Amino acid sequence: MTRMTPNSNRQGIGTLLFILTGPIVWAAHLALIYSSQSSLCSFDPGEGGAGGRDAIAAIILAVTAVGVAAVGSSAFRARSAHGLTARADLPAETITFIVTIMRVLAALSILAMLYAGLGVVFLPACDSLR
Repeated sequence: MTRMTPNSNRQGIGTLLFILTGPIVWAAHLALIYSSQSSLCSFDPGEGGAGGRDAIAAIILAVTAVGVAAVGSSAFRARSAHGLTARADLPAETITFIVTIMRVLAALSILAMLYAGLGVVFLPACDSLR
């Protein structure tokens, strides 16, 4: 029986964070776009407030672009992203599995962020909150 050391435990948590990078960024993306839209729409940009609605759309598109770029870069450079979170190299016997799972979750998260951000292009910014 092998005993877990603090370093192996820290590496395990870092690997879990590495695998869940996409869903974590996606959750932050949803929190940012919905909280910013709700709070800015509560100030009522009004009928002539096209500038306020444009600002809301710009914020949502910017947050979407940053989220997609962050997840995409971590999926593209998986070994360096794992080194940042786990502070160690990937285990040789599981490297392919861990990176594949991370990239699948990252791709699903990118798709979800694009889908959530695309709504601002087709739907009015504040009409659904009234």
